[in-house]
Amino acid sequence: MLRILVCSKADLRGELKATIVGRQGIEVYRAERFQDARLLASTLGPRAILVDRDLPDSKEFVRSLRQDPATRPRSIAVVARGDVLPDERELLDSGANAVFRLPPDQGWDERLSRLLTVAPRHDARLMVRIAVQTEPETAGAIVNLSAGGMRLATSEPLRIQDPIGFTFRLPDSTTVSGRGRVVRKAAPTEFGVEFLDLDVAGREAIGLFLRSARLA
Repeated sequence: MLRILVCSKADLRGELKATIVGRQGIEVYRAERFQDARLLASTLGPRAILVDRDLPDSKEFVRSLRQDPATRPRSIAVVARGDVLPDERELLDSGANAVFRLPPDQGWDERLSRLLTVAPRHDARLMVRIAVQTEPETAGAIVNLSAGGMRLATSEPLRIQDPIGFTFRLPDSTTVSGRGRVVRKAAPTEFGVEFLDLDVAGREAIGLFLRSARLA
């Protein structure tokens, strides 16, 4: 059973009923305060946490979720109304994986499905040191790798939502190439990158590397 935690002062079931959030097989819980969200996350283990942009101090709410051990591993998305969101970069920089517009658009379910299928961070990620070349050309190293993305240390600053191409070689000499998007700033020169275009062979190679490294 998939569980989703919605952090909002309003009941969003009406706005979300046409999405996968409103379908059978998904349990939805709601919290208005961070303390309640932390408790529910630690006891229920939701696969994703949705934070209402209209929640007071929503950026600080997201930052607290990302920093707390009980909620840090979860996928976190912000739901926001309107076509233009001036502080979208700040929300992503606070630790959100994505920002979803309300009312839901055509690609809403597909994007949320990707978040729901990503295993919690502490299960999926591995600290590594792998040289990577990006496009536009930037020298860097992967310091944290998962099936869905990487934490990239770079010699040049990147911007939230920047698209990048990348190529890196795993320790077994397998070359992985693809395209991604910068989704958060983890440190002054380290950035979270979500994989967007990665072929089957590349995903399998990363998965095999992660499994073998955890067993070593």
